[in-house]
Amino acid sequence: MTTSNFEIKPLSSQDRNKLKKQYLFAILFLLVASAIFYFIYAFVIKPDNFSTIPIVMFSIFMLFFAGIFSYIFWNTYIDLKRGVKHCYTGNITDKRIDKHTTKSRSYNTGFGTKTRHKSSRTYYYISIDNNEHSVPYSEYAKVSVNDKVYLESSPKSKTVLAFTILEKHLNSANNITNSLHVIPFKSKSITKPMRQQEIELVKKLVFKKIRKKTIYFLLSAMLLFVLWTGFILFLIPLIIAFIYYAITALIQLNQYAKFKRNGCLKTISKVQVIDKLKTTSNKHSTGFKIKTNNGIINVTALVYNKIQASQYINLHKASIINIMYDVSFDEHI
Repeated sequence: MTTSNFEIKPLSSQDRNKLKKQYLFAILFLLVASAIFYFIYAFVIKPDNFSTIPIVMFSIFMLFFAGIFSYIFWNTYIDLKRGVKHCYTGNITDKRIDKHTTKSRSYNTGFGTKTRHKSSRTYYYISIDNNEHSVPYSEYAKVSVNDKVYLESSPKSKTVLAFTILEKHLNSANNITNSLHVIPFKSKSITKPMRQQEIELVKKLVFKKIRKKTIYFLLSAMLLFVLWTGFILFLIPLIIAFIYYAITALIQLNQYAKFKRNGCLKTISKVQVIDKLKTTSNKHSTGFKIKTNNGIINVTALVYNKIQASQYINLHKASIINIMYDVSFDEHI
């Protein structure tokens, strides 16, 4: 079964050995988890002193870890039984980092102690011709958007069996610095007066930041007032926060005043996009970043989807304040 960028091939002996290592990982995981649960059950949980709630929680955790073991073991078994692998060839169209945080509920034990468990894991993904694949960080860090790659993975467990960069994009960061035939792009900048609509937008952005600093400043002041007679060591962080938010708010107000006196000027910088990065999380909203020859900047989802690697874009920043408020594509510098 073959298409222009997808093939199904039989597993090689090297592929089988790599998949069989998943069995070893699953067994080690089971042994470690069993040892931990045995220690907890034998030395911590005592039915005479505990209510049924900790025992129920203990049982749930046991089932959870047993499920993980079964999942790893079964997926590896299916991949080896089928004896095939999926092979993808194409250009990288997007990159994504997913940060997943889990936190168990706190509860009181029979001794009145409170426990809380928190874990965080990071997963790395690349999209090959708009089809997303999970890859190790070592492979993720090698590539940029528009690079041509070849990926082999197992159908069920999605284990990466092989990963090769077939062609680095002409304008990727490594090629710009290493090639003798490519002249690195140098950013260009011009200064212009702002339109009234732009001035109003910058004003909203500035005062949004100042308002946030002011709220934290007032909260710090209120806590200091309430706890002033307390132990001085506990007040030191509050004093530092009080001073920090007061100074930063005053600095931003002063910068905005200079910006107004200077005639509300903006700086338009032409830069080249080198790479794109999307960050997802179960705790925070999705973040969009683009890497340029002049640094990494945060952008909106709309701008992110419009931009392609190696494209030239114009960054609009308010002078003195140094707030980037717009990205354009059609303005010549």
